[in-house]
Amino acid sequence: MKVARTAASAVVITIALIQTTPAFAQDAKAPAATDAATKDQSSPPEAADVSSDEIVVTALRRDTTLERTPVAISAVSGAQLLSQGVTQASDLTNVLPNVENSVAGFAIRGVSSSDFLPKGDPATAFNLNGVYIARPAEQQLAMFDVDRVEVLRGPQGTLYGRNATAGVINVITTPPSKTFGGKLSAEYGNYNTVRLNGAVNAPLTDNLALRIAGTYNNHDGYTKTRDGTRAVDDQNNFGFRGSLRWDIAPGTDLLVIADYSKIDEAGPAFIASDRALAQNDDHSLRYALPGLDNYYKLEAGGISAELNSDLGFATLTYIGSYRKSDLDVLSSRNDITSTGQGDRAYSLHKHSQVTQELRLASTGSGPLQWVAGLYYFHEYEPYTDYLNFCCGFTATIGYNMVSKADTYAGFANATYSVLPGLRFTGGLRLTRDKKSRIGKTVFVPSALGGGLPYNELPAVDNMSIFEGQPVNNIAYYPGGDAPANKLTWKAQIEGDLTDDVVAYAKVETGYKAGGFNDGTADSTSAGAPFVYQPELITDYEAGVKGRVFDQALYFAFNIFHYDYKNHQVSAVSPSGGATTFNAPAAITGAELEGSLRIASTTHVDYSASILHTEYGNFVPGTLVGDDTNFKGQALDFSPKFNGRIALKQDFPLSNGGRITGQASLKYSSSYLVTDYIPSGGSIVRYRQDSYTRTDLSLGYYAPGDDWYIQGYAENLENTRRLGIVEIGGFTLTDPFQFGVRVGYNF
Repeated sequence: MKVARTAASAVVITIALIQTTPAFAQDAKAPAATDAATKDQSSPPEAADVSSDEIVVTALRRDTTLERTPVAISAVSGAQLLSQGVTQASDLTNVLPNVENSVAGFAIRGVSSSDFLPKGDPATAFNLNGVYIARPAEQQLAMFDVDRVEVLRGPQGTLYGRNATAGVINVITTPPSKTFGGKLSAEYGNYNTVRLNGAVNAPLTDNLALRIAGTYNNHDGYTKTRDGTRAVDDQNNFGFRGSLRWDIAPGTDLLVIADYSKIDEAGPAFIASDRALAQNDDHSLRYALPGLDNYYKLEAGGISAELNSDLGFATLTYIGSYRKSDLDVLSSRNDITSTGQGDRAYSLHKHSQVTQELRLASTGSGPLQWVAGLYYFHEYEPYTDYLNFCCGFTATIGYNMVSKADTYAGFANATYSVLPGLRFTGGLRLTRDKKSRIGKTVFVPSALGGGLPYNELPAVDNMSIFEGQPVNNIAYYPGGDAPANKLTWKAQIEGDLTDDVVAYAKVETGYKAGGFNDGTADSTSAGAPFVYQPELITDYEAGVKGRVFDQALYFAFNIFHYDYKNHQVSAVSPSGGATTFNAPAAITGAELEGSLRIASTTHVDYSASILHTEYGNFVPGTLVGDDTNFKGQALDFSPKFNGRIALKQDFPLSNGGRITGQASLKYSSSYLVTDYIPSGGSIVRYRQDSYTRTDLSLGYYAPGDDWYIQGYAENLENTRRLGIVEIGGFTLTDPFQFGVRVGYNF
């Protein structure tokens, strides 16, 4: 590992030194590149469209325009995110097709993960400025000063590798530029919502530019408590980021980004399932922890460096990063009205990760275009988890663990033009994964004194609950590792139907690492094997996309079928261990998205999808004596139909400004959510009813977009959808919100 990191660092330093020498030898009077804009490049809300004529994306590890990128991809600009109230990644589900929040990260096209423990992995790869963010908690930090978000739907086993069976979400922040400028924005809304955002861009020298951005978000809790503790479902976070770009030489640049974020909130409310499903006012009146406030505290930060150098025949890119986070949580997991309390959870996690990526991408306009690279990932996480069950059965479950993971990969992808307008693409990726976990777990049922006094916290290191407990079948030592090697591949054909329309068909595989269940190789059984297998998807997909009617209509249509093997589903057994099963499944669907420019002042965005998912033979209740077979039932978070339409209308004014109104309507059919960690010991499937969501905004924009003021109303239906379910309790999405935003650009 040290050798790999040292070698990668040596390559970076060598290239930088070689390229720096000729840079300083050039004539000092040589003209420097300048930016076209005279103020900050980031637009005010709504001014930049997802479907503008030239949206450049980097999802395929090279610059391509959105409409010419032959994959199922959506792109949302930072201006639209701000306009539509997206302040963290979980809000993306309101504006993106076929994307839902799940227990661990995101679900795309019905592919999700239910293992939120450090030994498990999300099904959707989440990247921030090219750096993979491993833990779902860090994926929910505040989003600010964002240039765009790219979402690739479907397995991305070649260019992105492990943990991308559902797809990929790329968040790209605004880079430094060579023109001084900045932006400020403020928002106030119901629930005493306050949001502040700002960014300043400053050229320090002809070849050095700095950008500093920050955010603050706060609102009162949406969900009050009956016991007098503070309201939950609140928001209180801030973050800042510094980005430094150094143009080392013509064709060579270095981008260094450092960021820090902090969350200090009461955390999400877990509403008892009967009242969460009822969708009435009673879900806003609940019990929490008698005498104790819930809290959710997360501190996270990191630094990354990206070097790009034009070598003539190819562009060399190196991305290295280090990140760490501390998570401290105390919460009730449901609220049993008859007892005035709920199951209690306490967590203390300290996570760190290192990533290294080195790749070459061909340049020029020849018939062969290719990209190849090496990738390394390491994460380390000591953690303490504690569950105190008050109801259904009285027991205590405790974890004191250290989890580690290492990934090594090499990949190559090439596209060859066999004829003008006809191309073949092939790709391979070889991945080596290794996971390990060692520590102690205890399960103490009521017969042996389980269930501590309700207002008593465990010791910080959680060791007190282990003292005096018998070892046999109660306290045990999980350990071992789960190595895996996997070759994933892609084969694709694409052709230009016209200069502006491209069609494609592909077969691509995806892979998510396996792992191990609680216990040891000797203590586990056939019903709950010690090691569970990697998750595999083969995606058969075809699509067509482009612009027609004199560029007025952009469309992207695709159909797909997944052969889904070893879908990883996690549950808790009566003996207290966390168990992940492998289940067969199949997914078939179709998607349509795009935009229509009706007139120069009228713009419509649209999306729609049809999805059919079903399990093969799968009996997840084995550990609790439930022989129900899920065969033929739908996967979680997979509505059969969802669609969204958004209208933007500009009204130009004589002074050069404008009034802009926006309206959007989203519809989703019903879908299932499964509680694999129930309080009463039985696995339960719940149904989220079909719903609509309507958002409105109206704003004035000064000439040149120098400043703006915008009023908004979001989720007019006031529907709080089912979110994450654990131990018989649901989180709920945000209620109806309204307010005003103002901004100034310079």
